[in-house]
Amino acid sequence: MSRVPDLTIDELAHQTGTKTSTLRLYQSKGLLDPPEVRGRVGYYSSAHVERLQAIGSLQRRGYSLAAIKELFDGHRRGAHLDELLGIAQGRPAAELDPARFLALFPDGEIDPAVITRAVDLGLMEVAPDGSSVRAPSPTFLEVGLTLAEHGVPPAVALDEFEALTADVSRIADRYVALFARYVAGDRPAELTAAVTRFRALAGDAVREALERALDQAAARWAGE
Repeated sequence: MSRVPDLTIDELAHQTGTKTSTLRLYQSKGLLDPPEVRGRVGYYSSAHVERLQAIGSLQRRGYSLAAIKELFDGHRRGAHLDELLGIAQGRPAAELDPARFLALFPDGEIDPAVITRAVDLGLMEVAPDGSSVRAPSPTFLEVGLTLAEHGVPPAVALDEFEALTADVSRIADRYVALFARYVAGDRPAELTAAVTRFRALAGDAVREALERALDQAAARWAGE
């Protein structure tokens, strides 16, 4: 949006089609930042115009002023959509005792480069003093242990994880685009349920498609 000249409250109201009393209400509720006061006159900028446009858009979708403020406050502190909508995603990390940690290295040699790479990928957390190791995802830990049990080198397992991450990121992008196009305009009361349902549908679809693909790949391998 191009920068607009500084506006008085009456000019801002006229440009945005908002009553001055409404502008003062928004300011009192913390939805609109106060103007820059020069002399005895308050001046509003393009940022205020953009904020009013955002408020109007959210109100047309059914958001209350309290809900809009919560969204703005959450965005300011860097909250993600799932947090703003109240969807918890936390999963307990798994502590690795020495035996399980060593089991990740089937050849018996601990490779510091592999550990560093696993930490960078978010698969492993090492305490600063090296006294403990945790796996944020118990699922990926079990995958790693199973691959190691069958002799797959940890560096190769990490290669597969990176490839998997790239594949599912493309799938996630498509589902998010689909959600944004057809669902994101739902009223707030329906939006949380829609996000939850779309997450479940995406997981179910990927799981079934993968199972079918694995069956087909296994049949081709057996045939060869």
